[in-house]
Amino acid sequence: MTTLRTLLAACVVVCFAWPNLGRADRRQEIVSRGVLRVGTTGDYPPFSYRANAASPFVGLDIEMAGRLAAALGVRLELVPTSWPTLMKDFNAGGFDVAMSGVSITAERQTQAFFSLPYLRDGKTPITRCANQARFQTLAQIDRPGVRVVVNPGGTNERFARAHLRHVTLIVWPDNTTIFDRIVHGEADLMITDAIETRLQQRLRPELCAVHPEAPFDRSEKAYLLFQDAPWRAAVDDWLRPLVEGGEMTRRMEKWLDHPWPRAAPGAIRLEPLGELMAERLALMPDVARYKWNTRTPVEDPVRETQIIAALQREAEVLGVPAGWAERFFRAQIEAAKVVQRELFAQWTEAGQGALADAPDLAAVTRPRLDALTARMLRELAMAWPALSDPGQHGRITAVMHRLRAKDEPRAAAVALAIAPLLDGSAGRPGR
Repeated sequence: MTTLRTLLAACVVVCFAWPNLGRADRRQEIVSRGVLRVGTTGDYPPFSYRANAASPFVGLDIEMAGRLAAALGVRLELVPTSWPTLMKDFNAGGFDVAMSGVSITAERQTQAFFSLPYLRDGKTPITRCANQARFQTLAQIDRPGVRVVVNPGGTNERFARAHLRHVTLIVWPDNTTIFDRIVHGEADLMITDAIETRLQQRLRPELCAVHPEAPFDRSEKAYLLFQDAPWRAAVDDWLRPLVEGGEMTRRMEKWLDHPWPRAAPGAIRLEPLGELMAERLALMPDVARYKWNTRTPVEDPVRETQIIAALQREAEVLGVPAGWAERFFRAQIEAAKVVQRELFAQWTEAGQGALADAPDLAAVTRPRLDALTARMLRELAMAWPALSDPGQHGRITAVMHRLRAKDEPRAAAVALAIAPLLDGSAGRPGR
């Protein structure tokens, strides 16, 4: 009897521990390695996005990947993947977890574990606002002549092929420009996750989400994990308080409000960034007058270093490479000094005394400069796909040269300010 009980106990252990047979658990491997490898697609805001290979990944799941790595005490490595190759890359051992707005599906569950869900969602249409009433139901959508655009390889394509038999299905491989097909009239609608329709209607006023609060089906998003019970338990233990405490909901709202690009690179307006750069230079006479009156040097290297360090961190969070952001904002600072030095030279030559019209730098001008800097950062993030696209170089040059011509009295300063936008550095990896 004792022997039988021992054998049964051993069987129970083996049966329930099968994912770990012949190997240490995944969590211990990650800790020993010192690196958490996270697979992510980079084409699905608000979860995972990057403009191109020269850009950092940003999004809710990128933020959470960093927090998971920190909780494990290891370094984060983001591994690019795609929806068509997600499971192939995963099964090849390319990463430890996929974090990219991945939906739980029965097919994926045959090959992997999922964490507990952090978002409940479902498929719903998005179309031009004028067409909302036309596409309320699947029966209204599934008609000859209706053009439905879909991205390949994921749950959107599977849903469309399973439910739509009479439409014209347009497979568009680029998730970052797929919604422009609807805006430009090349497709009538797309059926995708409700959270994505909510985001896209914010970014593209021409588009409206169709009943995102009542999607056609129900699905859940979670993190895709190796079939390893201790690893899943570790991830769930980390994730559960964030979900139950409402932190994931708060983080989602933050990322919905992120300055995501609103159009394909060729359609992104660059003029707003140029206007903000000009507005910043226009404040430099006020800065110069205050410094002249207080005998303060034009140079302030300590403050410049502090500003640049903070801007690098903020830029990286917004999806602009820290190195290039440093180059851009140092150019703005140097351009500001050119204006100030020119004024100092004029006042010195004229024997100018104290100036009567000098706003207080700390109380008046600096807060305005700080507000402008924050706006410039957000505008850089929205314009980054264009700024980092070599194909847009001619258009960037034309827009910035118009700024230089418009501000002829400060032409030398403007030339310094716009230099990082014209030298091609934005499109080079590592910037």
